[in-house]
Amino acid sequence: MNNYSPILLLIVLGLTACAEQATKSVVLVPVEERNSPNIDHRSATTPEPPDTAKSKHTNNKPQESVIVALLDDADNLANAGKSEQAAAMIERALRIEPRNALLWHRLALIRIQQQQWQQAITMARKSNALATNNDKLKSENWGVIALAYDKLGIKQKANEARMKQKTQG
Repeated sequence: MNNYSPILLLIVLGLTACAEQATKSVVLVPVEERNSPNIDHRSATTPEPPDTAKSKHTNNKPQESVIVALLDDADNLANAGKSEQAAAMIERALRIEPRNALLWHRLALIRIQQQQWQQAITMARKSNALATNNDKLKSENWGVIALAYDKLGIKQKANEARMKQKTQG
């Protein structure tokens, strides 16, 4: 039965989230689709592709609270040594908000915990690409990249990442 405990936990969390979402009248909308005049978020039909020039981040409190809850769950799981489940929580949050630089950074940290060095580098670089004006987050990402390159034994790239970390932060 112990082998199935993590799977059962994920299923229960998934069903709980689905049940909770079903009771709310809020529709979670990806960043790219927000404020697009071509999309009726109340309809069940597939929307037309959004005009990304008009899709600016809006204040969507219910969606933000879902992201915060998923991050809290991921933190608790990671602290309990359950990095696979933590990664799943962050990946779920990324399906809701794929252009969130902090989520990509947090996934990079989980990949470091899992000793998946190359994936950590990829996730941190993705976070940097999205963190346009957040120098602190970019600096932290360069630190993740430096650590991962160190673990891979690629000292030159690790040192380059550390230099970028210092200039960024």
